[in-house]
Amino acid sequence: MNLFKYMLSIAVFLIAASCAAQKKTTVVFVCEHGAARSVIAAAYFNRLAAEQHLPYHAIARGTSAQENLSVATVKGLESDGIPFDRAKPQTLTKADLTDAVRIVSFCPVSKSVSGDLRVDEHDDIPEISQDYGAARNLIVEYVKQVVDDLDHGRL
Repeated sequence: MNLFKYMLSIAVFLIAASCAAQKKTTVVFVCEHGAARSVIAAAYFNRLAAEQHLPYHAIARGTSAQENLSVATVKGLESDGIPFDRAKPQTLTKADLTDAVRIVSFCPVSKSVSGDLRVDEHDDIPEISQDYGAARNLIVEYVKQVVDDLDHGRL
């Protein structure tokens, strides 16, 4: 009987370790070109998650990625003093969602890509090039909600 309990405890440990290793930790922010709104959202999310010691990180993607980051976005984030990924915008793929816990989009995301993953869609963000401050403030409010949800276990 003791051998059975020992083997059972090992099995439980291995299952728990496997589940912990499979925990999803990525939030995917998506905008049409992957060059402005999603970049701002990912940058602010990563800062807030780090400040709150949350085990999540964000990436920015586009549904139809453009060649370069938005000039207004780069200038705005630099002025805000927020570090951000300066890589070339990338188009959202299913592979981006392998480790994703949630998608936050600023444009429609195809169900064929998002699958059963939760998608929070926001279509009320002003043009970054016309009013960076207003756009950033609204994006940050959405980002804060995601951070709060994740901090309280609401996936």
